[in-house]
Formats: sequence, structure tokens, C-alpha cells
Amino acid sequence: MSGAHSILPPSGAAAWRRCGLWVAMNQAYPKPDTPESMEGNAAHWVFAEMLAGRIVCEGLIAPNGVVVTEEMIEGGDLVVETVRARIPVSQWRHVEEPVTIGRVHPDCWGTPDIWAFTPFPPVLEVIDYKFGHRFVDEFENDQGIAYIAGLIERLADEIGEGPGLFDQRLKVNFTVIQPRCFYKGSPVRTWSVMASELRGHINALTMAADIALAPNPPAVTNSECGDCPGRHACPALQKAAYYDAEFAVKSSPVELPPAAASLELKMLERSLERLQSRVEGMREAVGAYIRQGHSVPWHRAEQGYGRQQWTMPVDQVLAMGSLMGVDLSKPGVKTPKQAVKSGVDEAVIKAYSVTPLGSIKLVPDNPADARRVFGTST
Repeated sequence: MSGAHSILPPSGAAAWRRCGLWVAMNQAYPKPDTPESMEGNAAHWVFAEMLAGRIVCEGLIAPNGVVVTEEMIEGGDLVVETVRARIPVSQWRHVEEPVTIGRVHPDCWGTPDIWAFTPFPPVLEVIDYKFGHRFVDEFENDQGIAYIAGLIERLADEIGEGPGLFDQRLKVNFTVIQPRCFYKGSPVRTWSVMASELRGHINALTMAADIALAPNPPAVTNSECGDCPGRHACPALQKAAYYDAEFAVKSSPVELPPAAASLELKMLERSLERLQSRVEGMREAVGAYIRQGHSVPWHRAEQGYGRQQWTMPVDQVLAMGSLMGVDLSKPGVKTPKQAVKSGVDEAVIKAYSVTPLGSIKLVPDNPADARRVFGTST
């Protein structure tokens, strides 16, 4: 629902700097929606509704069909609280508005979650909301820099001043909000910088975009491999993973001097990262074969389930409990499972709640399980 689009990689433009094959792999292996991405889209819809002053309650169905959870509402509250603290009520806020990023590449554009501009003194506030658990660094964040590059050109054009002069006066605050990822004790983190100091970063993204979109772009493994939908078919990652697997089993002296120990740890950490990317890519590939009906010898798929949730508003849940002589307030309202423990008939709970399907999990297939069920032997 948000984030940079077109040729900008999901994790930010950093992938351009290291893997020119990213664009081709994304075109060849488009990534379908997952429960996690759909949950994130619903969470973005929740905060946008709350910023607009509309009431959102737990159990409501978002436009993409995902049930609104208590975590989404708490995250939305955090966004609203942060926006009110950073952006005056009188100041115009832009929410989920696409921005062209021609400074990086003519085909590049993005959708910042929230941004606002104060002319006196000139200050640009850009806020990026991440509902996932993985830590996103606000400092020198490539996705944020790409947004800012597009906004500098837009604002300079509106003011009638050259971007090269305007960015010398402009202060930028880029804020990442992660309600489910506390880092150093805070889910809200801001990087403040003068816009002119971003010129080198923007130039690097521009050059990387040109390389990535050139004929026969080079492929180099990096941390963005974990987000590439084509990682299972990437020869560069495959070769790197095979090398890392071989390196991992090689013996070394039990005791290493400090510098050698630190170097080997760095190499092992890098190897682990590449192996994990390869493992995740192959996990998705094998999972796809299973969904297509193919037989695979060492794995099987299991359906995961999310948290059971109410399908009616809180006041109706409380009224239902009152009719049955059960207090379902906690404050707020008890979850369906808590309602069962409180004495509400489980059949009633099932009629007014839903347990959303989670992701399909790939698990190792143990031949003993089949023998246990069917009584066969090998």
C-alpha cells in the first residue's frame, strides 16, 4: 500500500547499489500477496482512517478483507500521536500521495506514508510506518532518501527556486515508526539532516539505477537478497551459498588472535545471511511446487492460523455477553478465547468470530508420520 514503487526495490534503493539483476528477477518472479503483506496494508489503512478522524475499531474488516486487530489500532494511535507532535494541526499533511522521483530515474516514484512542509523556516517532515517486526534503520535510509529527493524537486518547483539552492536551506526530519519493533527502547526514531547533505546519497542511487537498468546488469549478493522474489533462481546467490556452506565446515584453529577471530566472525555472519536468503528462496520454491500438486520427497505443507477475532463491533460483543450473564469487558473487550473461558458457549463464539488463515508453512516431512497414520512400513 505504501513504499517506493516501479523500479525501487521493496527494502529501499540500496539493492540497486549491489544487485543490478534485481529488476529482471522481480519481473520474472512477481511476488504474490502474503498474509504479512496484507496485514501491513490493512495496518496502513487503519492509520490513514484515524488521521482522517474516522473511528476504527477492532473486528472491522479493512478494504483488502483483513480483520482489524488491536495491534493495528495501537499502531495507528502511535502514528496519530507522532504526527500531532511533529506536524502542527494548521499545517497541511499529505497522506499516501504518490511522488515522482525523477532525480533518481524517470521510472522511479514512491508513496510516502505521511509528509508535510513548513516554509518558515523550511522544514520537511517525512514519516514512514512499518508494521512488520524486522528492524528498519532510519539513518541514511535509502527509501527515505528517494522520497526526499522527489519531494525536494516538487517543493523547489512550487516555490520557484532551484533545487540546488533550496536544499541548502531545507532541514529534513525522516521518521520511522515501528510499533512492533522496539530498538534502543523506542518504536519511533528520527534522522535529522540538511537536505544538501543528501546530494551524495542521491547521486549514488542515480548511478546505481542506471547500472541496474543497463543491458546485462551485474549481480552481486547483499542483504537485499532476502527480499528478492527471484532469489531461488539467482545464480549469484546460489554460487555464494554453496561456497558459504563449504566454508562453514572447514576447520580452523581452536584459538584465534583477536583480529583473526573478528574477521572470521564477520565472514561467518555474512555467510549466514546469504545462506538464509538462499534457504528462504528455496523454501518458497518448494512450497510453490507443493501448491501446484507436485510431489516432493522431504517436505510437506501445513496450514497456519492467525488469532481468533470478533466479527462484530465491541458494543455488540459486550451486549451479547450481558445477555448471557458474562462480563466481557477487560477494559475494552475480551478476546473470543477469553470469552470461552469466561463461560460463553463456544458455538456462540464461533458464530460471531473468525480465525483468519495464516501463511502456509513448509515443514520437514518425516516418513514415520505416514507410517504412523497408514500403518505402513519400509
